Amino acid sequence: MAMESACKLQVGKDRYDGQVRMEADHIDFAGATKFRFRLAEIANPRREDDSVRFSFHGNPVAISLPNTRLTESWIDYMLHPQTLADKLGVRDGHSVRILNLDDSELMSSLEDKKTKVVSNANGRCDIVMLGVERAAELRQIENLTANLQPDGAIWIVLPKSVRTVTKANVFAAAREAGMKHVEVIDFSENRAAYKIIRPENSSKRRSASGNGAARSKQPRRATVKT
Repeated sequence: MAMESACKLQVGKDRYDGQVRMEADHIDFAGATKFRFRLAEIANPRREDDSVRFSFHGNPVAISLPNTRLTESWIDYMLHPQTLADKLGVRDGHSVRILNLDDSELMSSLEDKKTKVVSNANGRCDIVMLGVERAAELRQIENLTANLQPDGAIWIVLPKSVRTVTKANVFAAAREAGMKHVEVIDFSENRAAYKIIRPENSSKRRSASGNGAARSKQPRRATVKT
């Protein structure tokens, strides 16, 4: 999940007030002037009081945040940035199914997690990655839940610039499939990913309902009065 805060930014001798946002691989600043600092191009990140300081293409940069704890979190992230698999909640040994999605960064980060990429439609999986460009493609969600682990998740990946499918379409399709939307992340610079999961206690309700039906079918013992 992105970290966002009001801040004061200094680039060289120029100063700006605005909003700063930490993404998986870059920092965005929005104010009178916009900046993007890619983490891979940042040198010597460090904390000085409540400021995050680093060098970017030879220019000294300082981001003053509201408090020391927040500054420490930002420095820690810059020194140990999340991979795409981390952002998606993938853990070592997870089984992942990928549909209609070709992304080298995703595949590389999954390999680092030693995941099993499931190609069999009937294979059980912990996470499903579904690339979507048209609203009609969201009809697959209900079928994809059949082999999803009880605590598994489906990530719907949409192009940010495409109008043929929207987040509202995703929310509606999730509800129709008995799922719920819980999170959105920047999958890449041009794509967003929406996480949907089963509602809490849904499996418990089904189990309780099944046990209740079984109990109702048991014969009652006759009581003999004496």
